[in-house]
Amino acid sequence: MRQNVFFLILLLAAPLACDSSSDATNAPSAEASAEAAEATNTEEQAPAEEVTDGPADGEKPQELASDLEPGETRHFGAPFTLEDEPMPLDQALEASPEGTIRVSANIEQVCKKKGCWFTLKTDKVEEPVRVRMKDYGFFVSRNSDGAQVIAEGTLAATVISEELAQHYAEDQAEATGEPVEKVEGEQKNYEFTATALQISQPEA
Repeated sequence: MRQNVFFLILLLAAPLACDSSSDATNAPSAEASAEAAEATNTEEQAPAEEVTDGPADGEKPQELASDLEPGETRHFGAPFTLEDEPMPLDQALEASPEGTIRVSANIEQVCKKKGCWFTLKTDKVEEPVRVRMKDYGFFVSRNSDGAQVIAEGTLAATVISEELAQHYAEDQAEATGEPVEKVEGEQKNYEFTATALQISQPEA
């Protein structure tokens, strides 16, 4: 009788042991799946490029560019490498093309201290796109406001440090005579890194 009872207990305990083993096997799989999903999401959300101010390592900043004469067209930076017709700024922002592109627009505002950056804006673009010269390698004329420009370079979403954003705000205040805007934290926007520029100053 005791043997029969013991055998019955073993039969009842066997399924429980299987269930326990199955749970132990499935738990790591679920955790691994969660980790894989998190890794996939991280890859899809590529961080924006971080922008800093200043020349590339080992390079000295260039001299200030002289003012443009009325009606003058001048080339800045390296020679153009593309022969394609430049894209209007609004089309470039909509397409977000990769690699080197050429865009055309009017210059809205130029850095009045060095000519180390300027902004582009058209009727179809609400937020101005800031243009910086690659590796701080060259400057543009500080009287280029309102000039037409063909710019060759790359367009990307960027993260600007609080310090650099404050520098931009101070330059803008100096150019417009408005109070300096206090910047807090990093700023995200689209920025064009130029390797070559052709700027045409309107006739007087």
